[in-house]
Amino acid sequence: MLRALVILWLVLLSSCAVFDDEHQVEDPVFNPQLSEILQNALEEAFQIQEANSISASLYISERCHWQGAAGVTRPDLGDPVEPDMLFGFASITKTFVAAITLQLVEENKMGLDDPLGKWLANYPNIDANITIRQLLNHGSGLENYFRNEKFWSEVEADLNRVWLPEELLTYVGPPPKLYRGVPRYSNTNYILLGMIIESVTGSSLEQELQNRIIGPLHLGSTYLPERDFNPDRWADSTTLFSSLYSAAGAAGAIASTSKDIAKWSHILYSGNFLHPASLESMLVTEDRLIGGGKVPMGLGVWKLSEGLQTAWGHGGWYDPFVSKTFYIPKYELSVAYASSGADGSE
Repeated sequence: MLRALVILWLVLLSSCAVFDDEHQVEDPVFNPQLSEILQNALEEAFQIQEANSISASLYISERCHWQGAAGVTRPDLGDPVEPDMLFGFASITKTFVAAITLQLVEENKMGLDDPLGKWLANYPNIDANITIRQLLNHGSGLENYFRNEKFWSEVEADLNRVWLPEELLTYVGPPPKLYRGVPRYSNTNYILLGMIIESVTGSSLEQELQNRIIGPLHLGSTYLPERDFNPDRWADSTTLFSSLYSAAGAAGAIASTSKDIAKWSHILYSGNFLHPASLESMLVTEDRLIGGGKVPMGLGVWKLSEGLQTAWGHGGWYDPFVSKTFYIPKYELSVAYASSGADGSE
């Protein structure tokens, strides 16, 4: 999928015209006549995914971006997916939570090296000396509550249940053994970060997201769903249950459009959200285990590479959705895509 989108990057770059008016260069403007070329390239990428539906966006600025979609909302219905339909972006939620955490550090309301015990009560199998930084970069060594089979049986037993973060932590098992000294990626880290954000600010994570990111940046299609999903807005409504999304919480519950996510990635990684020192800290990486391999991870970000190019972003998987977003500094371009019905492989 990543290779297929290279075509989209290059086409978008060539489709943005720059106008010079008395030596004043304006933001590039997208040439709408090239939408068909981009849509055809997306159709090719869609075939690779073998999914039911896909949405992708490329973003350089508000005047130069593109969004497209392919596939159907459900194979049995055959309704076409529209570009403004919602997908679950799963662990891309972590980029939002990390950004809010770093913003609170900038405001001197907390510190990256603060121990967990400074902000939260003690929980079984969770060391109170773990730092905020270790939660952000998955260096805590904590077990992933997603790996607890009893947890999933409880989630599926009552699909209308709304889970509290404290309840999720009761399913965290003992820390797993390190593989060659490398900690594992764990959703537990971000459940704790969401709780810390609420402890520090005195308001809900949803409200902080709205006040700090969604409202100011005009990400009107982005939210943390728990109930009242409005299925007609979603590209796939087969798993829209309160228990599933509240159980993902700060680790993976974000719903959005590919355009909103591409815009957010561009703003975050281009240096237009955090202070330069905070962004620099965010992009310091260490290897972490995820799946069957190692990934260089910073503070809520992955370092991705395609050939000689470096990109910064994050991936997500939460059945039935697979997603990824990344920003390419060399081209000042961000990409986001999500699919439904794929098998979770990238």
